[in-house]
Amino acid sequence: MEELARLYAEIDARGQGAIEQGQEELDPYLAGQKIDERRGLPLLIRLPAHLSRNINFSLQSLKQLAPENYYYPAADMHITVMDLLGARPNIDWLQVPLKDYCTVIRDLAAQTTPFDWRLAGLITSPGAIMVKGTYSANLAVFRQELRKDLAKANLPLAERYPTISGHVTVARFAHPLQQRTQLLHLLKEDARLPFGEFRVHQLDLVIHDWYNHHSKLIGSFQLAGEH
Repeated sequence: MEELARLYAEIDARGQGAIEQGQEELDPYLAGQKIDERRGLPLLIRLPAHLSRNINFSLQSLKQLAPENYYYPAADMHITVMDLLGARPNIDWLQVPLKDYCTVIRDLAAQTTPFDWRLAGLITSPGAIMVKGTYSANLAVFRQELRKDLAKANLPLAERYPTISGHVTVARFAHPLQQRTQLLHLLKEDARLPFGEFRVHQLDLVIHDWYNHHSKLIGSFQLAGEH
């Protein structure tokens, strides 16, 4: 998990630097400057109720301090296992072989034991606030095997580089921050805040918007038996 810890530290350093300099990345769609027609095809994990409840409780202080941000509703919080097709406008979904994607994922899921996940600590990127997630080693194996299986099936994959993150995005910057110093202080206080652990038994393939607010389930896939 050293590589994952290093990734989170790098993201947080960039995010804190951007906020300190007043250069946080504002989402033009959330600010109402653009109509959002982007849709993508991710394989994702939905959070158990107790995890999203814990995260929501911890966000109350942030919401009071920075109400100008966009905060994810509990039902929209998720972990992306892999973006098969990145969110963009004008995808012709009739031409996307969704059944073939489902077949590949189902076959691999049936050979994969459940993943263990732990969520703890808030960090910030230049454009969003996230909860750090760490996971059992078999997720990395699953991701690598899925890349191979998709390639064998000649199915497109949107990854520009291999995904290793296991975070949950919980807020995005929609407008300039009004109390940036206080926000950074609060995030520092919550840098190790534990939210809980859970075991992943199911993966969902969905078509969704950038924020997972509008989502259409394509298929659910059960992982194999217990460890």
